[in-house]
Amino acid sequence: MPKTYNFIDLFCGAGGFAKGFEMSGKFKCIGGIDNKKAAVETHKLNFKDSISITEDIRKVEPREFEKLLNGKKVDIIIGGPPCPTFSTIGHAKIQSVNKDKGSCIADDPRNVLFMDFLKYVGYFEPKMFVMENVPQFLTKYKGETFNEVKKIIQHDLPQYTIVEEVKILNSVNYGVPQNRRRMILVGYLKDYSFSYPKITHWHEGSRFNINPHSDKIEATNLKSHTSVKSAITDLPKITDNWRIDECEYSKHKNLDAYQKLMRKNTNGVVKNNICRMSNDRAKKVFAHMKQGDIYMDLPKEIRQILPFREDIFKDRLKRLVLKNPSWTILAHIGMDGYMYIHPTELRTLSVREAARIQSFPDDFVFVGNQQETYMQVGNAVPPIMAKSIAESVYEGLQNSKAIHIAKSLKKPITRAKTCQ
Repeated sequence: MPKTYNFIDLFCGAGGFAKGFEMSGKFKCIGGIDNKKAAVETHKLNFKDSISITEDIRKVEPREFEKLLNGKKVDIIIGGPPCPTFSTIGHAKIQSVNKDKGSCIADDPRNVLFMDFLKYVGYFEPKMFVMENVPQFLTKYKGETFNEVKKIIQHDLPQYTIVEEVKILNSVNYGVPQNRRRMILVGYLKDYSFSYPKITHWHEGSRFNINPHSDKIEATNLKSHTSVKSAITDLPKITDNWRIDECEYSKHKNLDAYQKLMRKNTNGVVKNNICRMSNDRAKKVFAHMKQGDIYMDLPKEIRQILPFREDIFKDRLKRLVLKNPSWTILAHIGMDGYMYIHPTELRTLSVREAARIQSFPDDFVFVGNQQETYMQVGNAVPPIMAKSIAESVYEGLQNSKAIHIAKSLKKPITRAKTCQ
């Protein structure tokens, strides 16, 4: 019989990774931990069966976290240690983790976050663990950093097999209306297996339209990308001074498949569809921008209305294109939304519009002030891509069970033949 597996969500944030796993229908989140209070409040609200705590993971030993779970078994661990761990750490530092963990921890506490992820894996011994991070994880120092990290896992967790070719997945290839590339590292116990999910969508205009590590794939066999138009045009009509949190949808007929999926578990209203106020100077500039324009596409006299360092901020302003997927939604959207100007209106994206582009369903509600909710969206793993990963994890778990069943049946069948 199909089984639902329990998982815990380390560095959980709002819970985009976890939401995708639960959307697969095969997994249940039973615990989460993060040091950002508003993000954990969002996690608690959206994962009713999860013990979600606000704490620095370095201060919570795995055995303490286990007590909070009230005896529930941990089958899977997912999570993403913050990006600086792999995007800025030096080769000498990562080597010192292997040689002398104590001195490395003292020198650079960011390394503890990665080591604590592995500490939890070592303690709970889940059937599988899935860690996501920035693509630079694989390329930093010509791959030397990644090779050292593999050695750490092989040394400290020899019971786990790491997928032979760790891949970078692009969310646009799984039906997310956004180009967002993430490294996905998977480890599994003996007798289990894992294969990366096959891509289902592509965007002809993207240089990342096909997973660069995949075998040759005929694009004609794939669905077209999900667009910004699909992502946001059925949401309630708002202005940048709109402050009503719960609103009725503006469109109810002729919804496309993506819009129906996003609205599946709602009752006709949606929350978090509020955007930040833009000043009059910014709006004057927005009015001169066509879809796809960036700051330096504007005439100089228009740029002077809202001047920036032009040698640094060439794309400080960017207007989204309705027919295309979005570029990556970053946590910086919590500071300002100038890189995410609405395709047709004189404002930046609302929290819900950004969440839609990240593929959060509309029944997923964000808690916190405006900056906090924007940052939760920008820091998240797109749930629909996470769902595809979860389905591959489940397949790896079930395939191993099928192998065991086949082995157990083999001997009785042989004896029956001998009796004949």
